[in-house]
Amino acid sequence: MQIYLSTLTEVDYEESLNSIEENYDDQPEASWQEKALVKKLRKSDDYNYELEVIAKNEQNKVIGHALLIEVSVTSEEKKYTALTIASLSVKKELRNQGLGKALVQAVEERAKSQDYTTIVVDREQDYFKKLGYQLASEFGLYSEYGDESQPLLVKFLWDNLIDPPIGKVKYPSIMR
Repeated sequence: MQIYLSTLTEVDYEESLNSIEENYDDQPEASWQEKALVKKLRKSDDYNYELEVIAKNEQNKVIGHALLIEVSVTSEEKKYTALTIASLSVKKELRNQGLGKALVQAVEERAKSQDYTTIVVDREQDYFKKLGYQLASEFGLYSEYGDESQPLLVKFLWDNLIDPPIGKVKYPSIMR
């Protein structure tokens, strides 16, 4: 099976939302929440279409989706802009075949090309650790929510950051 990764276009909006809903069909509440969140994020002023990637199969059907959104990191001295993985989903029957990893790598590359340095994530710890994400607390980053049951993870997109972000990660109000 051939899979194509591409930037989402308006033509793909509805199908991608349906795909998100289907990908969470075993968790109806999460399905609805994820779909609603993506809809709201796409309408927000902070939405950057280049940081949203979809995967399509040979029949041109959406089978996966990833979306990054800006977050702020604040310390007493500075304010930084970072990104968070707001949504990641892969069609159930295609999981564990590297598609999620490919989607994450695609949005990471796009983020790097736009000079972002940092991505944080607060879900699916085991999965993201396999993709090179580390405990954010080891780098002086912590979530505004302080949820220890889902510790914040971080990945720096550049090997040598002169001034890496440290402090409290604050999510846009639309994500709260």
